[in-house]
Amino acid sequence: VIYAKRGAVFTPRMWFLFVSMGHDENRVHLMQGSLEDYIVEVGDSGGVEVHSLADGGSSEEGEIYYEEEYMEYFDDGVLDVKRLYNAYSKLTPRYKVSVSQARHICDKEEVLDAINSNLTSMESNSNYNDTIILDTRGSSYAKGHMPSAIHLPYAQLVDPNNSLILKPTSEIKQMLDDRGVDYLNPNKKLILSCGSGVSVCHGYLALKQLGREMSNENTRIYDGSWTEWREYPDLPKVTSS
Repeated sequence: VIYAKRGAVFTPRMWFLFVSMGHDENRVHLMQGSLEDYIVEVGDSGGVEVHSLADGGSSEEGEIYYEEEYMEYFDDGVLDVKRLYNAYSKLTPRYKVSVSQARHICDKEEVLDAINSNLTSMESNSNYNDTIILDTRGSSYAKGHMPSAIHLPYAQLVDPNNSLILKPTSEIKQMLDDRGVDYLNPNKKLILSCGSGVSVCHGYLALKQLGREMSNENTRIYDGSWTEWREYPDLPKVTSS
């Protein structure tokens, strides 16, 4: 079960990471709401233990709150991520899928092919896009985006008071219907993009909640997103004048 404190936006990305690397989707779950919401809901019956980094990794009773095998990677209660990565990157991966084989992930070449196909359809006065590209960024979309990309701000997919709770499916459905997105058609390919590959996972999660039949071929996330796309002068872009 994946959860976070209120204000976090990365939990859908963490959930998607497990899914894309081949983890059983029936055994990885994303809690709707925050840790604070959970504490309020269950009260004292939930057995919640809250510890602070300020005490150097120990509770007031002196109990270590992180696994002993990781203790050497902490300095005064602060995790040294680089040291942890260097140590564990040498181990045999626990997943059989390599990064290059990750599911539901595409690169800029695949996005470019989709754009070219869509532009050809537009030039022939066809109202049909072979691939729908959804961009989940906020206001930065207006400053520059990929041709034929449809704006679907991730902030409009979540509760305005709690980014860890998706809006009701009826509201998300209306947003997609208003944009002409045929999300229930498994033969319609969807590519999702954002700024850096984080908020895009809100869009992916929303599609799954709406009942879209996901496959590695029909629903993909452009992991490089706009951060990568904008760095290539030869890639087509729509920019504000």
